[in-house]
Amino acid sequence: MTRGESDLTLPSLDDMGKIKALDSQDHFGMVADLPGQLEEAYAAGASVIEEAGGEVGGIAVAGMGGSAIGSDLVANVFDVSLPSPLVTVRGYHLPHWTSSRSLVFTASYSGNTEESLSCLEDALEKGCRTVCLSSGGRMSDIAREQGLPLIHVPPGMQPRAAIGWLSVPIAACLESLGLIEKLTDDIGESVALLRELAGLYGPENPTEENPAKQLARELYGSIPVVYGCELTDVAARRWKCQINENAKNVAFANEFPELNHNEIVGWQNPEAALGSFRLVYLDDKGIHPQNRKRMEITAGMLREYTGEAIRLQTSGDSRLARIFSSICLGDYVSLYLATLGGMDPSPVTRIEDLKRRLA
Repeated sequence: MTRGESDLTLPSLDDMGKIKALDSQDHFGMVADLPGQLEEAYAAGASVIEEAGGEVGGIAVAGMGGSAIGSDLVANVFDVSLPSPLVTVRGYHLPHWTSSRSLVFTASYSGNTEESLSCLEDALEKGCRTVCLSSGGRMSDIAREQGLPLIHVPPGMQPRAAIGWLSVPIAACLESLGLIEKLTDDIGESVALLRELAGLYGPENPTEENPAKQLARELYGSIPVVYGCELTDVAARRWKCQINENAKNVAFANEFPELNHNEIVGWQNPEAALGSFRLVYLDDKGIHPQNRKRMEITAGMLREYTGEAIRLQTSGDSRLARIFSSICLGDYVSLYLATLGGMDPSPVTRIEDLKRRLA
């Protein structure tokens, strides 16, 4: 189905029976529980490190998938205040600059992600100050054997549904070490805002009053291209991954201003396929004026291929609340896209098949 077809032909998103029948692991419930995640994760992270931090020679967070997005979120939100760079490591080895002065987080929801375990081995060999995040598995075993700080993430979720647990504890540890300002107010604002948004975007709220359902109907049958800028570039990647995994739908993401130096040229060929794409802008009040100008010009250049760009503004005051507001909307949209496509959002069969073949 293409976006040119009548919206009336799409399945209803107000059929709670259909939603529950498709959603085998209650992914909608996990998204609605994000405010509670933030509260519990903040408390768990704040209790792990008690002593003063001292000088830190770089911060690395090793993780894949949802764990890596959690690291990107922390880096984006707090890059304006961190005294030391924070980098996300998506691979088997820590950067060469890591040493005993470095702070390293190794994150694996299952505890058995091979890339993260390899980075944990690196951290132990280099004597890095190391904190582990996991729900169990080999990583938790190693943390206990080595006496490392361990943030126990609740099991029973898809890793991508644990975004609060895979991000906020890292920030809480940075707060405990005196590397960022106290987070209490930001967490409180984020929790209150997310509870409000869960009511607005949740499946009980009918389509005519629900922006997430309306957006999913607008995007269904297209290939979403999600563009972020500055704070929202990590949200754009999150949108892409959630649409990929929950809706089993192709989607792409990029960020300003980088895309103006390469991707914008690609919007010419193949001409027959360009009409399948739909452009989504994740906007934020803090965007640099020149980047905002770039966004406007780019939208005009691409209008003939993608139609009008869908513009979505973050909500809230703090950077943390604003990024989570954008993530929350994207999570719900991806779930409604899954419903429209008759997909169970939870299974990721191809990822599991790939892991079996690698083993």
